[in-house]
Amino acid sequence: MEKDLTYFEGLIARYFSGEASPEEVAELSAWVALSAGNESIFKASQHAWTALETYRIEESVDVEEEFQKMYDVRCTMYDLKTTNHESRITNHESRLTTHESQITTHDSRILHPASFILRAAAVIILLAIPSFFLYRYLSKPAMQELAASAGRMESTLPDGSKITLNSGAVIHYPEQFKGKKRDVSLEGEAYFDVAHDASKPFIIATDGVRVEVKGTSFYINTRLMNGDFELVLTTGKVELYFERQPGKSMTVSPGEKAIIHGGQISISPNEDANYMAWKTHRIIFTNDPLDAVAAALSKVYQADIRLGDPSLASCRLTATFDNQSLGSVLKIIKATLDVDVRNSGTLVEISGKGCR
Repeated sequence: MEKDLTYFEGLIARYFSGEASPEEVAELSAWVALSAGNESIFKASQHAWTALETYRIEESVDVEEEFQKMYDVRCTMYDLKTTNHESRITNHESRLTTHESQITTHDSRILHPASFILRAAAVIILLAIPSFFLYRYLSKPAMQELAASAGRMESTLPDGSKITLNSGAVIHYPEQFKGKKRDVSLEGEAYFDVAHDASKPFIIATDGVRVEVKGTSFYINTRLMNGDFELVLTTGKVELYFERQPGKSMTVSPGEKAIIHGGQISISPNEDANYMAWKTHRIIFTNDPLDAVAAALSKVYQADIRLGDPSLASCRLTATFDNQSLGSVLKIIKATLDVDVRNSGTLVEISGKGCR
């Protein structure tokens, strides 16, 4: 997937903040060299960063206070020198008073305007910072998109949580998880192994539904038929609720399946042995009807497998397949159930006389 300008703006921000990895620095360097426009964006960001740092330093240092400290030290050194010349104290104090008066008058003319000018300049420069750079540093972290456009995809989120997306699934998440929550959004089918952090819940948002966890592994599918939602918990604990009713959450325990249908949440024991087969490629059939077998295989192998005759649904299969090719699986089904299998490349059709 081609990376857009937003991605490289985030990369520029990471570079100037010292958080970019060597690989990211190399990638940014290649992008800058790609066109004059890219180089212009980088230089504008560089100027903005310098201005921002100047402003921060000015804010952290009180110029008038520092000059006053220097002046106090000078006076102290002068007083020590006059200690051994008591006979001249009166004259020195008189001259010192006059001199201090002159210095005070002079400082009042110089320090205040200088401090004002520095602060005003910092504000003016900040107002000139490109909007995309100001957004990166003064607002929420940039959002990232991960899409499994062709086949399964595995990745690790900024907090260390691991995810596996099935084909067609899309997840959005921030560059960094800031604040009191780890918010992401999901469309499609995925498996999460969430890094434990009791102080910062991990929350998945999808179509008005919220899944809240602190350190858990689970399967989720937001695209079931008729708009239904499914979640099967492997380990830990999950709180499931509707966005508009956060106080009415339901708890899902390991081995349980939650279904959302018609605006209602129902929880029951999970009886689907193959809910993770799309990820593990381990498929278990125990006296399952052939139409269910065909549906399961279609999902795992991203194929279109159909029964040529509805009567074949009465055939049942008991078998376990572990990381076997689709061709190997179809051969075993053909030999076991005495059916014919025709594979045209885009469609697999199972035909035969049916089973009694």
